[in-house]
Amino acid sequence: MAAKYSKAPISQLSLGFFLSPTALLSKGILFELIQRLLGDYPTINTHPVFPIDELTNGTTMQAQMDYAKTGFSTYRLISEDAKWQILILQDMVTLHWNRQDEESVGNYPGFSFAFDKFKIIYNITSDLFKKYDLDFEGSLKSYYLVYTDRVDMEPYKSKGLGITDIINVSAPNFYYNSEKYSANNYWNRYSTPCDILNGYSLITVNSPSPDLVNQILIVENKLKGFHSDGSNIDKWFDIAHDIQCSFFENIFKSDILKSWE
Repeated sequence: MAAKYSKAPISQLSLGFFLSPTALLSKGILFELIQRLLGDYPTINTHPVFPIDELTNGTTMQAQMDYAKTGFSTYRLISEDAKWQILILQDMVTLHWNRQDEESVGNYPGFSFAFDKFKIIYNITSDLFKKYDLDFEGSLKSYYLVYTDRVDMEPYKSKGLGITDIINVSAPNFYYNSEKYSANNYWNRYSTPCDILNGYSLITVNSPSPDLVNQILIVENKLKGFHSDGSNIDKWFDIAHDIQCSFFENIFKSDILKSWE
């Protein structure tokens, strides 16, 4: 994606894994993990837990907020350049690369680079479980890969383009007195089963105006898959990344994609 679309407006890449409730509390692994990671992520702070895990239940989506599983604190470790963050709960570890809206596009480090950093965190966690003769594979519950794109709509609006000129998502229109009325803001979520990942895709399309003036189009695809015996984390993330690339090329209009090459 980065090689072909060097101007793609990627604003966040997140990779993570979920474990059995309280798994990281065993033998103090959570705190030993934090100590192991502080060398590369020297800034640490804590925040209240927020509903980060969402599960499909038939045709419904449910946010998980069970303090017995998550604990009450989120530990946030930040790299020196503030580009990378690790979030740790007692049942979850995630790595995030972030680009602020005021930063220019084109600095996305690429999936392979991010995955290598993530695997270091994953392997450290696995080694800590082995150190205490604990079953890491048996504690694994799921993985996820999230891409978030943030498109500044103001340059497009100045050319008379709207959201439907940028993405292949349509909203209902209506007519009154022969005049067409169309949506200028989107607040949509879609869930799609994804059997090849043993999970699902959760797509979010929003178009807020954070400063009440400039509109941002946010497109996010969260892929989550459930761990099973014999599953391979490298293969899962390779397939998930391929799906993310395909989604990117399908959600955005072809002429917009061309302008990002």
